[in-house]
Amino acid sequence: MKKLLLMATLATAFLMVTGVQAADSSTKITFAKDSYCGSFTGNIKDGKLFRLWLLPEQNLVIRNVGDDQINVAYVSGPKGRLDADRYDNETSYFTENKGNHYMQVYGNSSHSSVEFCAY
Repeated sequence: MKKLLLMATLATAFLMVTGVQAADSSTKITFAKDSYCGSFTGNIKDGKLFRLWLLPEQNLVIRNVGDDQINVAYVSGPKGRLDADRYDNETSYFTENKGNHYMQVYGNSSHSSVEFCAY
């Protein structure tokens, strides 16, 4: 019994460390005071994982505000991936739950500018 309890404790500790490492590998997006938007400028040619804490029923809009092209691979909320509405230079999602949302975004050059807004 003690051996089983020890193995369960070690497995839980491993999962907790793995979860923290996954969160640390993402880039946190923050909004300036009284703003609904934040942005990132840099190299996302190989893809970049962004993190944004959102409330339920918010409209998350990810916009290309640079000269290259971007592709939003996915947005994942606390309970799974969200469906997207895609337009010319933006992709829109409606959040279902509060918590961290992760966005995987790719660019086609070494310099991209992306805006993240939540309304």
